[in-house]
Formats: sequence, C-alpha cells, structure tokens
Amino acid sequence: MYRPLTTVALAASGLFAFATTASAETITVCANGCDYTSINDAIDASSNGDVIQLAAETYFEGEQIDTDGKAITLRGVLNKAGEPASVLDGAGAHRVLRCNSDETDATSFENLVIQNGSDSDRGGGMYNYQSSPALINCTFTGNYADYVGGGGMYNDGSSPTLTDCTFTSNSASRGGGVHNFNSSNPTLTDC
Repeated sequence: MYRPLTTVALAASGLFAFATTASAETITVCANGCDYTSINDAIDASSNGDVIQLAAETYFEGEQIDTDGKAITLRGVLNKAGEPASVLDGAGAHRVLRCNSDETDATSFENLVIQNGSDSDRGGGMYNYQSSPALINCTFTGNYADYVGGGGMYNDGSSPTLTDCTFTSNSASRGGGVHNFNSSNPTLTDC
C-alpha cells in the first residue's frame, strides 16, 4: 500500500516550480504469500516512514532484529482478545531486538510479543544504546540476560517510551524486567 506525500515549492521570483512525490510503503512479512518471510530482510528493504506489517505468527529470525536507525514501524496484529498475536522469538539463542543507531520515537514497535531472548551480557529481549524508540502494547516474556542485566530490556543512554507494555517472567543478574544505565530515563505509561 502506498500513501503519496506531495510537496510543491515555488521560487520567490516565480521562474521555477517543481513538485516531488515520496511514498510510505506497507511491507508485509509472513511464512507464505507476503512480501518477505524475514523481518530483517524487510527492514533492509524499508525506508523511513514505512510500516512492516507482521502476521499472527511466531518469527524465529535466527539472529537479533536490528532496525538500523530507520524511522519505521514494526507492527504486529491483535487476537480477538486484543492481545498481541505476532511473536518475535529468540529461541533462547540470541537477543530479540536491538536499537543502537540513534533511533527516536519515529522508530516504533507495536502489538508484539518479545520472548525467549537471551544474551550473556545485557538486554535479552531488547537492547537500546543511545536510542529511544517507542513501544506500544508489547509483551516481554521469558527473556534472560546474564552479566550486566536487563532480561526484558537494557537501556544505555536511552529513553524509550513504553505504553501499555507488560514485562513478565524475565530474569537477569540485575533488572529482570528493565535495567537502566548511563542516564537512561524511559517513560512508562500503563505498563
């Protein structure tokens, strides 16, 4: 789906006029019949403003999902009870999400379950380094971090905004749910 955004500019003298059109795209990810089967491949193909729409499936990427500093939305779907039905699963083998390229709240994660992430150091579910994405209606469950901490989420110089998020059954040496370091100041609303 394309949403055209049109900009028109006129020079003060009236000698020149031009129009440019940019478009935001919805990129779909699912096991069969979508644009991509891999979330990371969809991120690689995306541009700022795009929405990556996930189906109601469990996704095993085999490596962490990194938004690479792009201002995109990674959006899951809800089940009939209004709970996230798109699951990002680290299979106990790796961290699930990473933002470390100066992401702002223009990078958002919506309606997702982030589960079974593991890291021997920090941020089993999600690691934010000098990045402050937005998370809406996300559940962090069963994630683990060892040495430094932050089983569900680790923030280093980061202040993400979390709305309607749940942390349950995460574990770490410090901060099973969330560990904040280096002036991190997340905003949590109805979490």
